Amino acid sequence: MSDPTIEEKIRVRAYELWQQDGCLEGCADEYWHMVSNELKLVRICH
Repeated sequence: MSDPTIEEKIRVRAYELWQQDGCLEGCADEYWHMVSNELKLVRICH
């Protein structure tokens, strides 16, 4: 089995955060960008 792509990682993490925040309607882009930026920082720092 191959490693998940960056997009898959973002999707899964954004969904987890969205659920934790109470499944807010209309916020998908915000969660996507938040997680995308988070992963970029992790890659830069490592």
